[in-house]
Amino acid sequence: MQYSVSKRKFRNPLEERVKKLREKMPCKEYALFLVSLRAQGTEQLREKLQRKNYEKKEIAETIDRLTELGYLNDALFAETYFENLLRFKNFGYYGVKKKLMLKKIPEKEISRLLKGFSVKKEEEIAQRVLRQSARKTKEQLARSFQSKGFRLESFVKFLTLPVDY
Repeated sequence: MQYSVSKRKFRNPLEERVKKLREKMPCKEYALFLVSLRAQGTEQLREKLQRKNYEKKEIAETIDRLTELGYLNDALFAETYFENLLRFKNFGYYGVKKKLMLKKIPEKEISRLLKGFSVKKEEEIAQRVLRQSARKTKEQLARSFQSKGFRLESFVKFLTLPVDY
């Protein structure tokens, strides 16, 4: 690594080479590169390719080809992302819905996924949040639950419990 005086940070020559290579990549190669880094949704990938100023026709062909090969699968991506949100994050119904929308998942797919998100499952996540924030007041907890997108019926009973939970 080298130290750049003008930017006052370390430069990694390998990162610079990768960045230059990425700028010169054809659309299909760049899309495959993005998909190899992390699972992508179709619209999310389309947006990234448009930001790189590839032609719309070329983007459409690339996405069709990657879908045909099985590298892009919106239903599988949405399902996996949804399950990971429930398992590893502390979001309620509306918080999960917002996260899915930010990933450009189609509204029809979001509705299908959220049908299986019961109040009982949301209460389990709310209990997880409650364990992590044991020192908060009831007002702080209520704000925390609301900001994470919980439905009222999933957390109101936790606010009526005695303070020592």
